Amino acid sequence: MGTEQGTFTVAKTIGDVEVERIVGPGDAKNVKLSSFWQDQPVIVHVLRRFGCQLCRGAAVEMGKIFPQLEASGVRIVGVGIEKLGLEEFQQGGFWKGELYIDNGKKIHKALDIKSLGILGTVKMLLTNQAVKDGWKKTKDTPGNMKGDGRQLGGTFIFAKGGEMLRDFRQEHFADHLTNVAILEALGLDSSAAKAAAPAEEAVCSDTPGH
Repeated sequence: MGTEQGTFTVAKTIGDVEVERIVGPGDAKNVKLSSFWQDQPVIVHVLRRFGCQLCRGAAVEMGKIFPQLEASGVRIVGVGIEKLGLEEFQQGGFWKGELYIDNGKKIHKALDIKSLGILGTVKMLLTNQAVKDGWKKTKDTPGNMKGDGRQLGGTFIFAKGGEMLRDFRQEHFADHLTNVAILEALGLDSSAAKAAAPAEEAVCSDTPGH
């Protein structure tokens, strides 16, 4: 649902969802998601778990293109699913953009974002090569096992007004949209990101509609 570029399905589905402001403009405690894309393009990055080593590593990686995104007028929003581990996440400086909490996982329920069962989680941790490779790539990033470890996340890129530019939903714990894919979805220059991208970076994360 809503994975096709140019549609407004996702924006309409989650536009009225309210998230709790942790870091962001204004003083309202709760903010509607539709306000994020009202005046400018926005990246809504739905984090799995604040203590997740892979999530922290991906957040740091995305942060490398924040200056370019901000200079191009793109709003950058991170959304967590719970407050557990929030303080440590903030102290670690893993995410430099706006930050909100989706209490009750309303985004996940509305968009039917996957949550794994216990057996599926164990199997993924033990056998998924991409997850193992992700751990190696983020071996210097601290993490812990606190919180909901079975919920997957995603990255949603909207044009001003809510048109879908990219709907990316995780298939496994190490599955993240690359910086090149983010910039290209927004029509921005990705040459520097391509030059900086690891050669082994997952091709699937650059595949439209994934």
